Amino acid sequence: MVVWVLAGALGFALLGFATAALYCADMFTRPKRRRVQGTPAEHGLRFEDVQFRSVDLVVLRGWFLESPGARATIVVVHNADSTRADPGIGLLDLQRAYVRNGFNVFAFDLRGRGESGGGRDELGSGELLDLEAAAGYVQRRTEGLPLILHGFGLGATLALHAAGHHLEVAGVIADSPYESVREHLRYRWRRLPAPLFSAACWLARKLYGADVMTLRPALGIARLAGVPVLLIHGSLDREVPVAQTLNLAAASLSERNDVWIVPEAGHCEAYRLESQAYVARCLRLVDAAVPARSLRIQSAAAV
Repeated sequence: MVVWVLAGALGFALLGFATAALYCADMFTRPKRRRVQGTPAEHGLRFEDVQFRSVDLVVLRGWFLESPGARATIVVVHNADSTRADPGIGLLDLQRAYVRNGFNVFAFDLRGRGESGGGRDELGSGELLDLEAAAGYVQRRTEGLPLILHGFGLGATLALHAAGHHLEVAGVIADSPYESVREHLRYRWRRLPAPLFSAACWLARKLYGADVMTLRPALGIARLAGVPVLLIHGSLDREVPVAQTLNLAAASLSERNDVWIVPEAGHCEAYRLESQAYVARCLRLVDAAVPARSLRIQSAAAV
């Protein structure tokens, strides 16, 4: 009798553990889809709505802002629970600043966000395909014009990983990046017991194709010896500890990289609080990545 009672109790415990792990896996991969608030037209900018597909056929939507005579294109990659026009970060204002300083801008919604297709947050594994598709679209459209990635939160993490592994870019601006998606997710769900967290991550990968181990920006930034990187982080960030950016900076092997810790700024708040200094630092990186003189040489060679 005692054995049967113990076996039943163990069975209920395992069922409860599995149910909790399944619930957590669902929560890990359920994005907060927000509508795209505003367009560049509201800021006096002409733009073109764009639709394209990732390699796994997810329909993605964005817009392209052209600046005549641009010497580079800035690809803006938004945060996890965000869109290409996030007013909290000031993305439309930032896009206007880039265009007025002579750069094309391409901004798009990651899968499961804004107006793009997809119903799951794939914890970087699917979103990486979105960034690759966006970069490919821009490179085809601009016929090889240099590419600068400017990402926020998850977008910054994607930018660092992609640039360090396979994407050819001239520079990266990473605002509030994660040291890794797994570290970030563990920090957000730090009250979960470790075995339950690990089980939920395993189920997220098996059921939804969401692999927390896909993005490893620390490995990516270590490979970017010839590409300038600007790391930005708010000193009061409670979502992604500033130590994660400092660890990424320590992993870098390049003297061309710069770190800016913004006092009194929270998560992805640096541009909104210090807009002039923010744009100035970003333009300094772009100038280092794509000097005007080198562009003139490229243009002459093309002729």
